[in-house]
Order: sequence, then structure tokens, then C-alpha cells
Amino acid sequence: MYALIDECIYATHPQLPRSVLDHYTAAKKDARIIKGEDMGKDQVTKVSIGEYARNAAIMDSQARLLHRLVNYLKPMEILELGTNLGKSLACMALGAPQAQCTGVEGNGELAGYAEHTLKALGIENATVANAAFEDFLSDDLRTYDFVFVDGDHRYGPTMKYFQTLKTKMKAEGAIVFHDIHWSTGMKQAWCEIKKDPDVTVTLDLYFLGIAWVGMPQAKEDFSVRFPSTLVGLLF
Repeated sequence: MYALIDECIYATHPQLPRSVLDHYTAAKKDARIIKGEDMGKDQVTKVSIGEYARNAAIMDSQARLLHRLVNYLKPMEILELGTNLGKSLACMALGAPQAQCTGVEGNGELAGYAEHTLKALGIENATVANAAFEDFLSDDLRTYDFVFVDGDHRYGPTMKYFQTLKTKMKAEGAIVFHDIHWSTGMKQAWCEIKKDPDVTVTLDLYFLGIAWVGMPQAKEDFSVRFPSTLVGLLF
């Protein structure tokens, strides 16, 4: 864990290709409308690409961290629940070129935008499935080394996805939850995930929580302050 913190979380390399960040910076000005169902809010929405890019896409500093994490852990199968415009999926696919990366997005137009963006960026090891999370997980027979959950920030769904996902993890696989302190429900979910008997090691970065399933060691919980110097760092 100390090696992970020193060599990955507090590191500045490998660098995320500028093309990804430039694409999503430009997308903030895109006025085209995305229609479809917001699974996290259970409602039909009409939102511009620019609004998604400004308010829903992962921050650049967190995107860089995801890129470093998968590069350091070297997973072979990556799953993302909540692909949105595809920014975090693109970052993970580029950070782990050896991995097959699958993003799941319930909004069909968002999924289409993400798929188109992956092709435009020349990313060949990632695909996007347009499906509700529960439907995808119930039909999917694969197991994963690394899962990023960023699609529904409510207590009930988060715990339901966790209970399913932990049965799909390979030995020492990591499940990463976004916005673990975003709401009372997410805080409660993270507390229960940390106590789960199948989870051996957890790492709280405030905006991300990482839970390792089946790590062969005593149960431990770490809390690390993400360096402020990395938040605004531009490569």
C-alpha cells in the first residue's frame, strides 16, 4: 500500500495523453443536446454535451489518477458502471493498453457519444454497452480485476451493485467508488463496504474509495490526503 501511494497516487507519471483532456475541454462548449433516461435520477433528461462535460465528467486530476492506477495495477479486465461521455473509460483504456475495457451507460445517446469518442481518439481496447447496470451485471459472465463505479450515487443501488460486483472480482481485484463523501447515503455505503468481510483493504482518497476483494492479508483501512499540488497540475 505504501508503494502504491508513493509510486502511483503521489506520482506524476505516466502522463495522460493531452488529446483526451483537450477533447473534453472542447466538449464543454458543445451545445448539442443529449436526450435519454438518467438512471441515477430515474427521469428522462435533455442535457447539452457541454453541461455533461462541465458538471458530470470526471475532473482532470481524477482522470489522471485513474490512468495511473490502472497502469500501476495492470488489470486485464476493466469494467466501468456509468460511462457518461466516456472520459474516464478513455483514460483507463489508455493507462492499461493490455486490458479489455467495458463501459456501461444506460442513456443510449450518451453511450453513442462515448463510443464515437473512443474511435476518434484511436482507442481500440474499450467498448461501451448501452444497458441498465442491473441488467448488464445479471447477464455478464465475465470476472474483473478492476471496476470503477460512477453511475448512481444513492445508498441502495450502490450497495446492490457492490454485492453483485464482489462475486465477479478476480483474486485481489479492486472496486473503485466515485464520490464516496458526496452524500449521507454514499458515506453510509462506503462505511458498510469497508466492514464487509470479503473486503480486506480499503483506501479513502475522499473523492474516491478503493476496496480490494480477497487480498491475502489482515483487514486494514487507509485514509490518504490527495496532494493539492496534483489537483491543478497541467501536463
